Amino acid sequence: MELVVGREYRRADLHRFFGGQRQGGISTPASHPLILLFTGQSGEQYGYHDGIQPDGVFWYTGEGQVGDMQMLRGNAAIRDSPTSGRALHLFEQIRKGTVRYLGAASCLGSHETMGPDRDGVQRKVIVFELALDQGEAKGQPPDLHAPEPREAGALWRRSLDEVRAQALATAPKGASPTERRTVVRRRSEAVRVYVLRRANGTCEGCGQQAPFLTMAGHPYLEPHHIRRLADGGPDHPRWVAAVCPNCHRRVHHGKDGKTFNERLADRIGEREAH
Repeated sequence: MELVVGREYRRADLHRFFGGQRQGGISTPASHPLILLFTGQSGEQYGYHDGIQPDGVFWYTGEGQVGDMQMLRGNAAIRDSPTSGRALHLFEQIRKGTVRYLGAASCLGSHETMGPDRDGVQRKVIVFELALDQGEAKGQPPDLHAPEPREAGALWRRSLDEVRAQALATAPKGASPTERRTVVRRRSEAVRVYVLRRANGTCEGCGQQAPFLTMAGHPYLEPHHIRRLADGGPDHPRWVAAVCPNCHRRVHHGKDGKTFNERLADRIGEREAH
């Protein structure tokens, strides 16, 4: 099923195709690597007040109708989505049984606040901070004629362990949404440089040497998001490979592209595990 931002869907059709829990705000299908998130005014009776904040971050309230919310089940699935590779897809209920697709999202983090539960008793509420993804632009080949950004140049000079640490960085507890977005931007650049350095000039798809050197003197390989950012895939070293232009196009246009991408996912998983 193709998900198009702004298009309306019957929730029953979404579950018929993807599976997952048909009730509640967080649905975690077992047979698809994604998480369906549903928001709407009906949740306000349980203390849910979702919506876009002034800085563009979408606040999404976790699950749990009575008592303090716990980082379990669906809440834990959202929290762990950057490392698990499960895509987040956000929908807004517009009328009974019908939702509008708001887009793929990534989890920036979460914070706790206080709010009433179903019985009107004040309790701890988990609020996730989500950023709507803007497609796979970050995974596109760089402009070879443009000078390398200063930040990227510094990442090439640091140790690989330091770059990997930045690629896995999270915002400190209590950071504002703006600060979290800055961490995500810097982490994204660190992921790009890290996977290129991890490959060390050798395509992680076919094992051949990079076809040429860039103007900056680095072997030319292209970061490939194994699970597309446009589909909510995570910007995480586990899910990004450095591949030659030929392998990159094989994934997207080859007859065996899907199978090749699955093998690539296994290969990167083993490499990151070690």
